[in-house]
Amino acid sequence: MYRLRITRGGGVMRVLLAMAVALLAVALSAACSESDPPPMPSVREARAERDVVDGEAQLTTTVTVAFDRVFELAESRVPLASKFEFAVPGSGPGGDQRVLVREAEVQPGNGRVIVLRVDALIPAESELKVSRSAFRRNEPGELVKPVTSDLAAEITPLAAMAFAVTREGVLGEAAESPPPSEADRDPAVQREALAAHLDLRGMPPDATRRALARYDTIPPELVPSPKLRAALAGLTGTFAEPAIDDLLTAANCTEAPVSRIVFEAPPDEPDLFARVTFEDTGARVVSIAPALESEPFERLIPVLAHEAVHCDREDGKFEEVAATAFDTFLWIQLLSVDPSLAEGRTQLARELNIDAVAMFNSGRRFPEALGLLPSVGVVQALPLTSAEHRSFADLVAAAYGSLGNNSPDEPLARQYVQLLAQATGHPEGSPFNLIYLDELLSRATSSGLLAALLEIYELAPTG
Repeated sequence: MYRLRITRGGGVMRVLLAMAVALLAVALSAACSESDPPPMPSVREARAERDVVDGEAQLTTTVTVAFDRVFELAESRVPLASKFEFAVPGSGPGGDQRVLVREAEVQPGNGRVIVLRVDALIPAESELKVSRSAFRRNEPGELVKPVTSDLAAEITPLAAMAFAVTREGVLGEAAESPPPSEADRDPAVQREALAAHLDLRGMPPDATRRALARYDTIPPELVPSPKLRAALAGLTGTFAEPAIDDLLTAANCTEAPVSRIVFEAPPDEPDLFARVTFEDTGARVVSIAPALESEPFERLIPVLAHEAVHCDREDGKFEEVAATAFDTFLWIQLLSVDPSLAEGRTQLARELNIDAVAMFNSGRRFPEALGLLPSVGVVQALPLTSAEHRSFADLVAAAYGSLGNNSPDEPLARQYVQLLAQATGHPEGSPFNLIYLDELLSRATSSGLLAALLEIYELAPTG
């Protein structure tokens, strides 16, 4: 018998055998690669976020698309962006609108994520469609994934365009105010009207009792009109409630209660609705135009909230814009519980309604909510009118052209901001910083307020 002998030549044979096995493995791998392409990735998440530049919301969106695995893109002569598109619900004439992608790139350092840039707003309930040929050349079909977004589909139109009033008469010529009646000057009638209003607002019993007690204890020597007393007491339970003590006590910058709040022609400015002037003692006088005495007391609530802001003797456009913003926001809250207040055709009702519509069409940070500053998609805050102002702030500032811009913060305005900030969880800031106040009021806007305005004014999109 022959025995196997191990020699140096046997070592060479083993090396040659190992090389042959390795070459065979490479060949088999290549053959498998040609016949079995890598698995197709699936979309794990498509997250859309509206672009915000320097605190201003844009009409563009960044969508982050995360896949379930690391992928390789197939070779292609067309841009990667062409492999993606969106179906946006309800925005097209026949239903969903097809929205294309401007730019697509694989996120650096992450082989599972592609970032898309889109020149449109992509709300929730949209669908992302990804061509499978992005990963396998000539592969038919699409990967489909619902999109999560910071915008709800139903409010996206509010963020993209202005809305016009279609209700007849709201922005028409104002009618002359009727003369005051006996009921306008009857304390019992006005108290009953206040109680009915508080009930309509759904005020808790303790708050209702507090408001009625305030009505009963407001000194007639300071506020002779029961209607104005009802308007003051009606501030109870609102963010402007601190105005009551600011006017009726010494807890204000003058360190004295008002000298009086009365229906009288505003001194030197008879065409104004109201004005604050000062006695020689430094105490304030709040003069309300006599034509407003026949108004429902609810329309006077915002007027008093506005005038109470003016405590020092310095005034500026930003202060007036902020004070008007507070009164308009309060007016909208009152409208939401009593839409009949918008039906008047007096000059006061008309101006309150105009300001409300302008605020609806404004908003720098959140165009889909109430705001002050221009929205990127809006060129006219009062569409289909001759008013060319882009925003609520522009509209109000135009009425105070002779004033400078700046004035010191007023303590009461800071209290308004404090209450609104607490309600929204937003940090406190300067009430006369219009960028800050724009965002604060937007954050304080509820869907109920927007729905009320849409219905009351029969607002319709203009885009």
